[in-house]
Amino acid sequence: MPFVAEVFAPTAPIKATKFVAEILACNFKQAQSYIDRGRLTTLQGQKIHKAQILNEPVRLLFFKPTSCPEFAPIFATPHFALYFKPKNLYSHPKNYTTHSLYESIYANNPQARLIHRLDYETSGLVLTSQAKAHEKPLRELFSSRQVVKTYAALVQGDLRAYASGAFSVVLPIVEPASIRGDLGVRSKIDKAGKFSATTIEIQSYDPQTNQTRLKVIPLTGRTHQIRLHLSYLGYPLVGEPLYIEDMDARAYLDAKKADFVGEFGRHKTKLALEAVGLSFSLYGLRYALYLN
Repeated sequence: MPFVAEVFAPTAPIKATKFVAEILACNFKQAQSYIDRGRLTTLQGQKIHKAQILNEPVRLLFFKPTSCPEFAPIFATPHFALYFKPKNLYSHPKNYTTHSLYESIYANNPQARLIHRLDYETSGLVLTSQAKAHEKPLRELFSSRQVVKTYAALVQGDLRAYASGAFSVVLPIVEPASIRGDLGVRSKIDKAGKFSATTIEIQSYDPQTNQTRLKVIPLTGRTHQIRLHLSYLGYPLVGEPLYIEDMDARAYLDAKKADFVGEFGRHKTKLALEAVGLSFSLYGLRYALYLN
């Protein structure tokens, strides 16, 4: 699990901040952050303050990643690494019970950081830094929209009835509030939202399944942007759990909430959206990275 609670006993009276720093092999600022978040308590559950002197056993809740051997990089340089995130896995741990891609990567390289993330339901390529020195330059590429992200998608219906070839969807999006377990996690189209643009290219149509295969490039990075834009057009992604009828979406979110209390694996989806390409320049070199 990404977070565990363990009991530690000081061998001599010691200030709480110093004790946590020694246990976790971190600096005082990081130790204070743990204490400020209430993760250091007495065995009876009372919060401990950073200046408090400890002389009795205490309970510490801390990040303790577990390694998953299957999450080896599929491409790596001294500056960054590329991983494949499967569907139904969080990019970052959401709480004290969920598993994540970051958890596994961190276990093998504590200096690595995820530079961007994918939705729980979406599979595909995720970029990480290899060391702290490269984290900021990589993040700036994404924040300044210098990374071209390519997705493969499959939607319900014949999208050729809406357009032919390649076209763009420009619809403002209001991103979700910090609400968990209800429909507030969904983005929505609204004139008060942020500028949002997606380029869509029709690849093929299968009349037997009534599904259209697409190449999609989001020009902005709003939450659930591709999923929302396609659903708004009337062509939702195959396997879409959220941008459908409210009753079905709420049932899906209720299942995810159940996972938060330990029932892992009840809310699997087969969302037909995969991040298949990343293209960018870094330190004078051009990279075009794609799944086969």
